[in-house]
Amino acid sequence: MRKLLLSLLCMMVSACSFTNYEQLDKSNAGFIEDYSKLERIETNDGLKSFRYASDRIKSGVYDKVIIDPVEFYPREVASEQLTQALFDQTKSYLNKRLVEVISLSMDVVDKPQEGTIRLTPRITAIKTSAGDLKVRELIPIGSVIALSKEALGYRYENVDVYMAFKATDSMDGSLIGSSIKQGKGEEISGANEVVTFDKIKPLLEVWIKDAKHVFESLAAANAKKYQL
Repeated sequence: MRKLLLSLLCMMVSACSFTNYEQLDKSNAGFIEDYSKLERIETNDGLKSFRYASDRIKSGVYDKVIIDPVEFYPREVASEQLTQALFDQTKSYLNKRLVEVISLSMDVVDKPQEGTIRLTPRITAIKTSAGDLKVRELIPIGSVIALSKEALGYRYENVDVYMAFKATDSMDGSLIGSSIKQGKGEEISGANEVVTFDKIKPLLEVWIKDAKHVFESLAAANAKKYQL
């Protein structure tokens, strides 16, 4: 029995902290006007996202991009657990990294012009939610007595992050692409723990790498167009 419990603990500790969403959670919707066009996809990192790409953006006509500053939508709501410092650090990090990775494949410009995408990223929520029961809450009381409280774990909270990206033509403003991302950062021990940036940074970096892949694909489509 003891070996079985310890094996179960090891499996839970080693499990990935990112959870795939089986369907689009619309509780933080609103920034993307039309969600019906979004299709669920699986990224290279195994996380599920929801994305729409028009024929126009896939045609290879775009070779430049304007990246709007990252903001919260509809607004920031700070608390003792989710602080303004966390929000500011998150926006600063995303602003810096998006420019870094996208500029590797496309020219980043600051004025509308032909062949230019306007990318508008928004954080639609950073919040906490109740976690699942840990092992010590699921096993018989006799086993709880037999094993230490520390070894058996605790009830935790999830840190949920929601983002939306909108791509429009910089000249006429028409929607040419959109994306919704929903994921979980690292766990926190409970409602009294302040969420720090390091809890969500790994998740954000996964999304940054996905953005890099998307713009590499768009740049490749543009290069192929001019080779024909």
